[in-house]
Amino acid sequence: MRTRQTKRKIIELPGRCYTGQGTPQDVILKDLSVGGCRFETQSVKLGLGSRLQIYIAGTGPHHASVTWVEKGEVGITFRTPLSEEKFEGFQSSHVPVYSQSSGGAFDAMPEDQSTRRFC
Repeated sequence: MRTRQTKRKIIELPGRCYTGQGTPQDVILKDLSVGGCRFETQSVKLGLGSRLQIYIAGTGPHHASVTWVEKGEVGITFRTPLSEEKFEGFQSSHVPVYSQSSGGAFDAMPEDQSTRRFC
């Protein structure tokens, strides 16, 4: 059994995810730690190891890699952990407002780091 290295917040928080292919997609984060997060997605198809960028409640882009995919949910690990201050500042929002949460621009993603799919 794997033990978590950092504390997690069970949360509902708006986010926006970008894989480098297609358009950014709005997502709802279900839990969050300084090292990563989990979110639901039905529209974004991600494989293990895929790189992406995510805005969380108006902050980012945070660069990350997919750690696991299961039943419409994705777990990601941030390449640079969030600061404790930023992590503690996120509050749960039961009514996501995407227009406020994703106002920034995403960084260009190299082609060789785009979405990897698996069967």
